[in-house]
Amino acid sequence: MTQLTSQLTVGFIGLGIMGKPMAGHLLRAGFPVIVHSRSQPPVDALVSQGAKAAQNPAELAAQCDLTLSCLPEDETVLKVWLQSEHAVLPAMKPGSIGIDLSTVSPATARQIAADASARGISFLDAPVTGGQWGAEAGTLCMMAGGEKVAFDRALPVLGAMGKKILHVGESGMGQMLKLANQIAVSVNMLAVSEALLFAEQAGLDLKTTLDALGAGAAGSWAMENLGSRIADRNFQPGFMVKLMQKDLRLVMEAAAHQKSPLLGTALIHQLFQHLENSGEERLGIQALTLVLERLSGKPANAPEMP
Repeated sequence: MTQLTSQLTVGFIGLGIMGKPMAGHLLRAGFPVIVHSRSQPPVDALVSQGAKAAQNPAELAAQCDLTLSCLPEDETVLKVWLQSEHAVLPAMKPGSIGIDLSTVSPATARQIAADASARGISFLDAPVTGGQWGAEAGTLCMMAGGEKVAFDRALPVLGAMGKKILHVGESGMGQMLKLANQIAVSVNMLAVSEALLFAEQAGLDLKTTLDALGAGAAGSWAMENLGSRIADRNFQPGFMVKLMQKDLRLVMEAAAHQKSPLLGTALIHQLFQHLENSGEERLGIQALTLVLERLSGKPANAPEMP
């Protein structure tokens, strides 16, 4: 069985806000990297750093010992791995490993894993958390579901992109843990937004408020990273509303199946729906504060997105 070392050829499909810096970390760790993305500029940028480019996912996968993807939703993940003329799995070598870093439904992860197993290929669903900041710093948390043997083999690759790498169970369980993460992230985003709106309307300085709240029990990643963006009226995305809404739809589907009461999550899902309805779905999730401001009667306009 192939041992994963820096000589292993790694493929990376999907070079967006998260994928591009993650692939960059692989290059800096010494892995030979082949990349493919729908957008050409990030491909060109990584090629200038030493990566090679592939014309399509199948061409990439045929050359790689381990193939990674970081894609926006179930439909694209299924198309890239299984359902297109240039799909990844049919092109992969037996004994190789596939890893999807996207957030998709557990059912999608299990479907790909089953097809991979039938072809003699190992597959891990390993969604990540930490946002754009974590991807750029190489400090992401990765939650992997699938065979432990495959996880152990892939650990040097995953470790080049993240700080905390966990094996959490069988196929699909990485996605389940990521959905639990999104519950906490979204509810915390509401708490930060409400606290800062309350402080501002009381006449408090938001920078001072953040300094105080971040130092005590109210402190959180969202308070530190997204609270400061709210104070600066910066709604550029580290993680877009439309992607969080996609994740929350998956959460609510799983919650209905499990009969889990998610009252706070359901409320936030509806509040984000306002931003989608207003054409602001490409803003960062800190734009939740705009919804609260509008409910308070305060005109709240976001900057135009590119």
